[in-house]
Amino acid sequence: MGASRTQGVVTVIALVFALANPFGVARSEDAVYQHAAVAADHALASEVGVEILKQGGNVVDAAAAVGFALSVLRPASSGIGGGGFMLIWDAKEQRCIVLDYRERAPLRATAEMFAVAQVSNLSGQEGQVENLPDASVRGPLAAAVPGHVAGLCHAVEKFGRLPIADVIAPAIRLARDGVPADQHYVNTLNSAVKTWSKWPKDFRQKFSAFHDSYLCTGKPIKVGDMVTSPQLPALEQIAARGAAGFYAGPVAESLLEVSRANGGLFTAEDFHDVQPVHREPLKLNYHGYEVLTMPPPSSGGIAMITTLQILEELDDRQPSSSDAESAHRLTEAFKHAFADRSEFLGDADFADVPVSKLISREHARELALRIDLKHTQPTKSYGRFAPVNDSGTTHFSVIDADGNAVACTETVNTEYGSWIVEPKFGILLNNEMDDFAAVPGQPNAFGLLQSSANAIAPRKKPLSSMTPTIVVKDGKAVFALGAAGGPRIITATTQVLLNLIHRNQTPAVAVQAPRLHHQWLPDVLDLEPRLQRDLSQALTALGHTTQARTNSAVTQAVSRTSDGLRAGSDARKGGRPAGW
Repeated sequence: MGASRTQGVVTVIALVFALANPFGVARSEDAVYQHAAVAADHALASEVGVEILKQGGNVVDAAAAVGFALSVLRPASSGIGGGGFMLIWDAKEQRCIVLDYRERAPLRATAEMFAVAQVSNLSGQEGQVENLPDASVRGPLAAAVPGHVAGLCHAVEKFGRLPIADVIAPAIRLARDGVPADQHYVNTLNSAVKTWSKWPKDFRQKFSAFHDSYLCTGKPIKVGDMVTSPQLPALEQIAARGAAGFYAGPVAESLLEVSRANGGLFTAEDFHDVQPVHREPLKLNYHGYEVLTMPPPSSGGIAMITTLQILEELDDRQPSSSDAESAHRLTEAFKHAFADRSEFLGDADFADVPVSKLISREHARELALRIDLKHTQPTKSYGRFAPVNDSGTTHFSVIDADGNAVACTETVNTEYGSWIVEPKFGILLNNEMDDFAAVPGQPNAFGLLQSSANAIAPRKKPLSSMTPTIVVKDGKAVFALGAAGGPRIITATTQVLLNLIHRNQTPAVAVQAPRLHHQWLPDVLDLEPRLQRDLSQALTALGHTTQARTNSAVTQAVSRTSDGLRAGSDARKGGRPAGW
């Protein structure tokens, strides 16, 4: 790697992210551990990971325990009714294991199932109802077949040390005994209750199980109030029978009955042999590190690798000369990466996704040559297909002193998923069907086409932005990171990675640094407030439309250095790491 390239990338990061630590991270957040470190977006989830490690579990057992615990602690973000992606670095075997347990479309799903604009208002009349979400967002048609339980049980069985019952035990304890509500839980619940109150009576009746359980019948909840989880019976079934406790027997029967009763698409065949898919990680040799990240059906890994390589090409051409120019380069790289995402990416088991080309140095060089270093360009200069915006999610990272690591991102899609709840076992179903391109071949509001690569098909998995990433050096993991927050996952994970590698920041500092976001469409550059204050005027002069935005992605990162292990949990969601 040439000196000019290295210096250029460092300049970008130093300029754009010099305003770090806006949340006043306490020094205790940067504690150094000698055995292992866990970062999750809830303090109790991080502590669950450490608890399992102290019991003799490995990083996979710890990660699975965190995933089940977050189903209880952060039900609006992830859970047993959803799915996810997991990267595992096995330092002894020198291999990266990639588990794809994302939700898949039911067998009865069709490419046209959401193409009709009219939606029933649940009282017998046809037509759009004010404040009524369309069928791909709320209701039984929005739910894809969950993969969460299959993925975590498989991970524990094949790569863990402990019985699944031991791994789930902390989640069962939290569900049974209750936990104090934190500010994020209260804010999320109150927002959902407010939306609920605006909907027609018939619609509210349709989702009464959700209202009575996850919304606590609408009663006010304050920070510190104890809340229990309706998932306890389901977790007990899984602890006793593993994945079969979810996909067969009384739980599966109840899920199928709820789907049938509400007009959903699930059939018994959808629940047969649900297994995670083992995939090969995407790899990038980057400044002496090996970056390992998620392949399709995630778009995050490709977009991150594309962005990193474009930045290197731009820095080879000409070093950046100002804060705004550095932010401009990062923004332009993101825009090209997101345009590629919209056109080419989908489930590679169903669509021809040119992965090798998209992550090649030649492709990055070609995109870099199209970037004007002094001005942004019209939207049509980047791509022709409209993006699909996923959202929600949670991420957690685990690392140990031997250089083993897990990076895991899980989701139910938007907050509280489909709002369909199976009442006997408390399972909240996802709304991942909304992550497909609903109407391929027809222009959207921007006049752009939806790419057929992400069209709905039976058993196909919708495109995701989730970007779990592990960075390896000398055969051992040195970083594990990722984010939650829809398309902002990609930009946030990329920026945290740059902070860790080029500014040598600790995870606690790297995850708090102010960030920018651009996803090509809409053509608006989001800047967190301090960046908006300091860079907006100069970026406007370069042709960007900027806006201040506080609703950013939420990142979690862990690191291993010669003096120990560190973890950082993003204060944007109130997480806190743990270790020992």
